[in-house]
Amino acid sequence: MIRVADVTKHPGWLLLEHKRCGNSNTDRIIGGKNASLGAYPWIARIGYGIPGTDEILSYRCGGTLINSLYVVTAAHCVMNLPENFKVSGIRLGEHNTLTDPDCELDYCAEPVQDFVPKSIIAHKDYNKPMFKNDIAIIRLNKPAVYNEFVKPICMMSGELIQKNFIGEMAEVAGWGIYDINDPQSSTILQTIKVPIVKMNRCVQSFKNFAVMSKQHQMCVGGILGEDSCGGDSGGPLMKVQTLDGRTRYYFIGVVSFGAKACGASQTPAIYTKVAAYTTWILEHISP
Repeated sequence: MIRVADVTKHPGWLLLEHKRCGNSNTDRIIGGKNASLGAYPWIARIGYGIPGTDEILSYRCGGTLINSLYVVTAAHCVMNLPENFKVSGIRLGEHNTLTDPDCELDYCAEPVQDFVPKSIIAHKDYNKPMFKNDIAIIRLNKPAVYNEFVKPICMMSGELIQKNFIGEMAEVAGWGIYDINDPQSSTILQTIKVPIVKMNRCVQSFKNFAVMSKQHQMCVGGILGEDSCGGDSGGPLMKVQTLDGRTRYYFIGVVSFGAKACGASQTPAIYTKVAAYTTWILEHISP
């Protein structure tokens, strides 16, 4: 196995996009407000349908584009789905769910890009024990076409992959769906800044139904009045960092589970720690 610090030596590292990754197209509006057009061009929407029907897909999870063929999401977004549901589509380049293309003032984005899953790989130890290893990879049926509104996020390596980020702020974004069984959502991409806190906060909050692991999970949010679940389930926890002289967005967590009463309590949320699964990701992608 490749040590965490040596992910750049893994053959899979060469399959990632390192030059065009992590660049936001615009300034961001933070604080539970609408995100600016193109702020997070790596955010994917995962749509569900009922096999054998032509009905419109129901988008109930988020994901993160890591190269032109792969989206990372939570395992619970692809496993043990409600009866008759299946992952049927992945959409990139979305901002306002009611318009295509999306426009702000006189400036318009490229049209959305839609895909179907060619393959879905959930971590083999998902839910062993409960809520652990909540990560999965979806391979798209064709390569995404990069533009200012569709591009991958950067994956961490070196000193970044060793950081715990406790005490620092990160960003989460999505259309506000927190439960795959409850499709209520915002029509416009929302964004919020959230603090990364010590794991003992989550240990206390969720002690009655799950055992936490600071090696594999992150505890995020938990400040009253600051919405700690501003992103779709399965969506990214992101942080602007400087590595090798370049400042870009890096992929640090995947929305896993948390309090339903967003912003109304001091209960933090659990995110899957991407650093702990980077080698797993690299081992499950191919050209």
